[in-house]
This record gives sequence, structure tokens and C-alpha cells, in this order.
Amino acid sequence: MMTRVGRSRGFTLVEMLVVISIIVVLVAILVPTIQSARESARQAQCRAQMNKLMAAMAEYKRQYRYYPPRPIYDDTRQLYIGGFSSLYPEFVETWDDMVCPDDRTIFGKEEEAKARRYCSYNGRINMADDPTSATPWDFDTDPDTGNQTITYNYNGFDVDGWDMDTPLVQGTDPLPTWLSAANRTWKHYPRLMNRYAPEYTVVCHCIFHRDFYSKAQDRRDLIVRLSNETEQIVVQNWQQPDGNGASLFQKQD
Repeated sequence: MMTRVGRSRGFTLVEMLVVISIIVVLVAILVPTIQSARESARQAQCRAQMNKLMAAMAEYKRQYRYYPPRPIYDDTRQLYIGGFSSLYPEFVETWDDMVCPDDRTIFGKEEEAKARRYCSYNGRINMADDPTSATPWDFDTDPDTGNQTITYNYNGFDVDGWDMDTPLVQGTDPLPTWLSAANRTWKHYPRLMNRYAPEYTVVCHCIFHRDFYSKAQDRRDLIVRLSNETEQIVVQNWQQPDGNGASLFQKQD
């Protein structure tokens, strides 16, 4: 009895190209979706950490009657002093809560950063731009304003959202027009130097999520207020001065 032995038929070149094309299209669709989901998860974690830090700051304020001072890097002690670093380890036991999940500045130097009491929410350090800098752990300087890139709002934010190196002083400087125009006084100045700062005061804004957005006009920060409310802001919108020459980083309402 004769039997027919069937021959297996392989893919043709055209069929293989079609399959590859379909895979490429699927990857192109799925990868941005996956990246977006991961970034959303990191931002959710960042919000949760901000809430923990604010709860710790409230306890700090109850004990010391003032908010932590402006953060500085003490090169002699090789330690961050002030800002959110004041909360660790007495008020914040877990150092990981001090570091934004999108902060790649200290990659590979986590243990060293922990020993120095580094906190993402204090601002951006020199290492972010040039790890070979003579002072890599000190705060970077914004080339446009000359202010250190400190995001902890102690002296008050400038237009770009950096804490001002030289604060405005009641009795010496005139009341900013953006306060007087809103029928407000010095006690309404939204900064942590003011121990009676209003609840809408922005305590800090996290700058480490910006790299996820390819276009400058889309870049977003997370902010946390004294009320412990967090929200996402479009950075460029907050940097635009109004008729009084003030940005939302300065007014904050």
C-alpha cells in the first residue's frame, strides 16, 4: 500500500515580513502604554511619599513651633541640614520615603546619599548635571535666575519655582503687588519662613518627573501644599507671569 508523505510547508518571505510588521506595530502601541502606566505608578508613589513627609513636618512644627529652615549642604560635615533632611530620622524613619522614584541623580550612590541625608524634595544638586563637579552634592544654580535650584519653599519661590536666595523682608521691601492686588498682607506670603503661612502654600514641587515628557510645554511637576493636598501642575503654565509680574509659583493660588 502506497502512503503519501506530506511535506511541511514553511513560511514564505512575504508571510514572515507581514508577521514582523504586525509585531512591530503592536510593540509601538504597547510600549508607550506600558511606560505611561509605570510613570503613573511612580507618580502615585511620589504623592504618597509627599503626604508622609507633610505629616512628619506637621509634627516637627508642633514640637519646634517653626518649619524646618532652608536646606543647605554642609560640606564640612558632609550632611544636608534643613529642609526635609531635618525630618530624618527622628520624624521620618524610612529614608526611601525621602527619594522620588523618578530621581536618577544618585543612581549607584544610594548608601552614600542616605548617609548624607539626601532628599529629592529639597531640590536639584550639582551631580544631576555634572557628577565630576568639585561640589557634586551641593545644590545646582539656575543659569537664568542665579538662584540655587532649591524646591523647598522657605524664602519664597521666584518665577521659575526656585527658592529665592535673598528673601523679601517686611519693613525693608515693599509689599509685592501680587499680594496687595489681592488685598493680602505679609502674613499671607506663601513661604515657610512665615510660621503662619496659609494652607495653600506650596511646600515643594518635585522636578524629577519632567524627563518623562518629551515636549517642554507638556512637562509636569507634582506639588504638595501645607494642607497636605497634592496635585499635578504644568510647569510652563506656572512660570508665566501675570499682569503684576508674578507667576503661579509665587502666588500659588
